[in-house]
Amino acid sequence: RLPPGAVNWLATRVVDLANRATAVLADAVVAYTEDFATHSPYLSRYYEKIRVISPPVEVVPVEEADVVQFEQDHVTGKPRIGMAARLATEKGVEYLLKALPTILDHYPQAEVLFAGPYQNVLGEEKYARSLSPLLEPFSNHWRFLGTLSPAQMTAFYRACDVTVLPSVNNTETFGLVQIESMICGTPVVASNLPGVRQPIMMTGMGKVVAIRDAPALAHAILDILAHPDAYMADSAMISRKFSPSRTADSYLDLFSELLKR
Repeated sequence: RLPPGAVNWLATRVVDLANRATAVLADAVVAYTEDFATHSPYLSRYYEKIRVISPPVEVVPVEEADVVQFEQDHVTGKPRIGMAARLATEKGVEYLLKALPTILDHYPQAEVLFAGPYQNVLGEEKYARSLSPLLEPFSNHWRFLGTLSPAQMTAFYRACDVTVLPSVNNTETFGLVQIESMICGTPVVASNLPGVRQPIMMTGMGKVVAIRDAPALAHAILDILAHPDAYMADSAMISRKFSPSRTADSYLDLFSELLKR
């Protein structure tokens, strides 16, 4: 979704035309979830061609000592609320910021750990500036970690008590970070968007909340913090379901089916 402007309008039309031509000529179109495919203005036109194949998700195993070291290096408060994303408009960071006062009323030492690019993100400079007034009052409760290595990401998820994905529009199609968090044993709160809500609905490992609803986000986070055991699931089962080998097998089945035609 490009900003307004004649050149961007033309570029969008060209891309739309290319996408339509691709779908028309394709024998099959893969989507991560049927939920997203049926709600997508693009994919729903070609529903008879849709094949749902889960994405592959892997996390790098780490030792408990690595998690402890990560906590010593990066964490000062508790409980810890994690967010793994770019600092970008569609991620809904402002709604987590607006939820923080309610969370801090219950947990004055709570801290948000933000893992991912947050400085000079291409096309998001204006959005970053708009967040500054919201961020300022929470400077002691919000830590930008920057881009982490795969091993550090595993330690990050394991160090968090809950992670959030408060995305606000359908440019977010699934949210692989949710599965990464769940494999590491940490429940998730995510927006009620097609596709995005599916990891939680498939596993029960978290809560789905209304889009752009900071009070609902705050209460969901508080509920998980208060009753963590109610949102636990079999992390090993989740890992197997989204293993690269299982995804590869699904693609091989699809290729075999198409070849037989």
